[in-house]
Amino acid sequence: MADDAGERAKDASTAAYDYDVLVIGSGFGGSVTALRLTEKGYRVGVLEAGRRFGDADYPRTSWDARKFLWAPKLGCKGIQRIHMLRDVIILAGAGVGGGSLVYANTLYQPEDAFYRDRQWAHITDWRAELAPYYDQAERMLGVVPNPTMTPSDEVMQRVADEMGVGHTFGMAPVGVFFGREGRKEPGVEVEDPFFGGAGPSRRGCLEVGECMTGCQHNAKNSLVKNYLYLAERAGATVHPETTAVTVRPLGRAGYAGYA
Repeated sequence: MADDAGERAKDASTAAYDYDVLVIGSGFGGSVTALRLTEKGYRVGVLEAGRRFGDADYPRTSWDARKFLWAPKLGCKGIQRIHMLRDVIILAGAGVGGGSLVYANTLYQPEDAFYRDRQWAHITDWRAELAPYYDQAERMLGVVPNPTMTPSDEVMQRVADEMGVGHTFGMAPVGVFFGREGRKEPGVEVEDPFFGGAGPSRRGCLEVGECMTGCQHNAKNSLVKNYLYLAERAGATVHPETTAVTVRPLGRAGYAGYA
């Protein structure tokens, strides 16, 4: 009975809140957080400043500034944020799915030098420690080697050979659906090939090079096709075009978020 009473008290104490967890941003960090916490039974809300895009909503070209760039005060509500600081320009994403909508799909694992760095190499065997998480992320994001060797790739391989580092050349690992079982099936739509039917249907990549303006062909493994899709299906609620302004602590009572 004590356990039941405790659960009832917990339910009563959280009933006044919209969510147990409010995630700010729907990019890689936000989408993973939303899915894993929803799977654990938490009520999860996700705030995203950008809009929700369907596959057909992306711009055909980056010259279509209103649909490509994120500058809402100028009427631009696209997927590409540009933050110009004094010493650096930061490119980021906007929209449900965050940076996954506009990044180039390349998903490399660190080289040995990263694991051996003296700042942290003494703490643990980081390669062994992180290996299962890289494996899981690659599975969720559908990472495969790019199957197409282009003339540009051939030039890079030749230059690498001439420099004596040809052994380092390899096709980029990318988060793209090219086809089933390692085959290239351009334009072929199939039922969810990644999550046993829990995910959306997909189409084989047409290799038209629109990865960084928004894939209109349902081939890019953006977060709205995996982590975030599954989070919403499990009960998470995404609020697009909603900007977090303030998060105010309420002591032991929790937090109040203002958007």
